[in-house]
Amino acid sequence: MPLKLSLKPGEKVLIGSAVVANGPHKNELVILNRVPVLREKEIITPEEADTPAKKLYVTILNMYVNPDREREFHQVYFLLLNQLVHMSTDMRMIDLVLDVSKRIIAGDHYRALKLCRKLIDHESEVQENAQA
Repeated sequence: MPLKLSLKPGEKVLIGSAVVANGPHKNELVILNRVPVLREKEIITPEEADTPAKKLYVTILNMYVNPDREREFHQVYFLLLNQLVHMSTDMRMIDLVLDVSKRIIAGDHYRALKLCRKLIDHESEVQENAQA
C-alpha cells in the first residue's frame, strides 16, 4: 500500500537511507515500496538521548532504518529494557515496555517507535513526580 507524505516547506524526511529536504513550497510524495520512512520530528539523535527511554528509542530507530543490522542492536535493547523495568514499579511503564517489545518481535519497528514515544512521555512524568 503506498504511503502519501505531505511535506511542509523546508521539512526533512528520511526515506530508506536517504534524507530528503523539501523545497520552499508544500509538496506531496508517494512512497510506492516498503522502506523506512521517518519525519524529522520523529528522529532523536544519540546526543539527544539522555534518558533510558530515549536511548531505547534510538536503538529501535537504528533497528528500523538498518534492518540488515537489527541483531547488532538487540543486546543494547535488552540492557535498556532491563534498566527501564528496574527503574520503576509503575505498571503503566511495564505495560508500555511489553507493548514495545511485542512490536519488535512482530517486526513492526515503526509502531514500536510510536509506543516508545509514549514511554518517553511517561518516563518524563515519573521523573517529574519523583522530583516534586
